Amino acid sequence: MNTTGTPPNRALRRGRPVRVAAVAVALLITTAATVTTAAARTVPTVPERPAATTPTAIDPAAERPAETPPGVVDLEVEFTVDNVNRTRGRCSADGEEYTVRGHLTAPEAVLAADSPSVALLIHGTNTGEWIWRLDVEGRNYVDELAERGHASITIDRLGYGSSDIPEGFASCSGAHADIAHQVVERLRAGDYEVRGDDPVAFDTVVMGGHSSGALVAESVAVSFGGVDGLFLTGWAAVGITDDTNRRFLTAYRTCLEGGEEHTDPGDPRGHVYFDPTLEDFVEGGLGPHADPAVVAEIEGLWGRNPCGVMVSEPMAILYDLDLVGEIDVPVHLVFGAHDVLRQGVEGYPGLFTSSPDVTETTLADAGHFVTIDAGAELLYDTAAEWMERHAPTS
Repeated sequence: MNTTGTPPNRALRRGRPVRVAAVAVALLITTAATVTTAAARTVPTVPERPAATTPTAIDPAAERPAETPPGVVDLEVEFTVDNVNRTRGRCSADGEEYTVRGHLTAPEAVLAADSPSVALLIHGTNTGEWIWRLDVEGRNYVDELAERGHASITIDRLGYGSSDIPEGFASCSGAHADIAHQVVERLRAGDYEVRGDDPVAFDTVVMGGHSSGALVAESVAVSFGGVDGLFLTGWAAVGITDDTNRRFLTAYRTCLEGGEEHTDPGDPRGHVYFDPTLEDFVEGGLGPHADPAVVAEIEGLWGRNPCGVMVSEPMAILYDLDLVGEIDVPVHLVFGAHDVLRQGVEGYPGLFTSSPDVTETTLADAGHFVTIDAGAELLYDTAAEWMERHAPTS
């Protein structure tokens, strides 16, 4: 399946692109370590976003809250996990037990099936579970997939949203991959809490990841296995832009000082905004043709990120680039043509040299938040077709 018109370059030699990309990420790490503002690499210019795309207000009549489709359940779930890092990428975590929370959104028929399948969906650094379940009709990924016959588990990662929020340096990117692996194991065993129902043991578990959530998913596949496929959106471990570097370096400096200032004594320390301003958050996430209802909804979702996770990601990317060729399950990648955080990603699918099936989709009008941006209907259709091929429920 390829909706871009150009097949992935499966003949691409792995060594050279990995070395080039690794140099780019290494430059970002070196730049961060010296706390300078120099760009780590030169990248193609992102298509300019027209002025006045982001409205300051929205007509209440235009609001379209998402509604759970008929025959679909949307249930709260909890997973007890250990904050440890047993991946092949080194970083530190506090080793404590925590609870991560989220939702199971699925057709009732899937949950009653003999061999059910599910996608565990992981959000990126500067978002949350909401990137998969935005409260806007027609832009709620899990509802759209459920209408097409597929089950999803979404979670807030440790340190985000409804999940436990320890000090910001208590965890790291590798630990988040380990936690995701633990969730996969519990989904297969039916060993988790479901409010108002009994847990289901899933026979097939694929992982979806948005942005650095895709890095988490790739790390799970490399370090632990146990997943049946990867559906990755808004991500490539190459193509880091000047916009990405500016955000990262600003946040890195703040983390060196202990994180954002705050006055609430109960607010855990060591957290930072990846996007320095609300305008950066909106323009870094959405393309020039975003639905005004989506723009208005996400303006209230700009949030802080755990410093330990964010500052460990450049090194995690280096590990990922060295190991991504070992991933041996089907992979589908979704890019946004107007993504200001990733450009020049055409060679990335070719790095999955051990995968039996690598496909890709590019959304012509979308930015970084491809799951909720303009043209997302193509993503929903593509995801459902991919699930039918690689994670069917029987």
